[in-house]
Amino acid sequence: MKNKSFNNNLLVSMPHLNDTIFNKSVILICDHSLDGTMGLIINKPITSKINENIIFDDLLKKIDANIYFGGPVNLAACFILHDKSYCLDKSKIISNDLCLTSNKQIIKDIENGSGPNNFKLNLGYAGWDSGQLESEIKNGDWLMLPYPKNFIFEIPDEKKWSYTVNKLGLDPNENWASSGAQA
Repeated sequence: MKNKSFNNNLLVSMPHLNDTIFNKSVILICDHSLDGTMGLIINKPITSKINENIIFDDLLKKIDANIYFGGPVNLAACFILHDKSYCLDKSKIISNDLCLTSNKQIIKDIENGSGPNNFKLNLGYAGWDSGQLESEIKNGDWLMLPYPKNFIFEIPDEKKWSYTVNKLGLDPNENWASSGAQA
């Protein structure tokens, strides 16, 4: 499992992962290498007041968009996951239809209407040290699913976890035990 790239796959949390951060989380793996893994939780919009310690640029405040909890690492960082209708030189291409940009230019372009057609603003990210994610998958904490096309922008946030569980052939209402199985 060490040499296999998990890029552009979804991690689906198992029900026994019952902490406040990862419970029923769906994470898009954006970068997986021997150095570690970086991903974004894509189904958790921030609905309560944002921590005052997080500084928002004035431009970000002007954008009419939901803000998502991307993960517990570096909550002061903003990552914009978007379709490939827009890409900057420094954008990271995730797949044939997704890019990731963390540059103030994209905020300006969204504000003036020249940005991507579909996007999600994510605060923070989920990160794993080298080999850590592989261990968690082997332990049965996560199942992996190839990214279904248009999933991020077309499936409602509150249905993303059950949708992925169903795609894996499991019943989201069933109380299943950790088996360490992988999809």
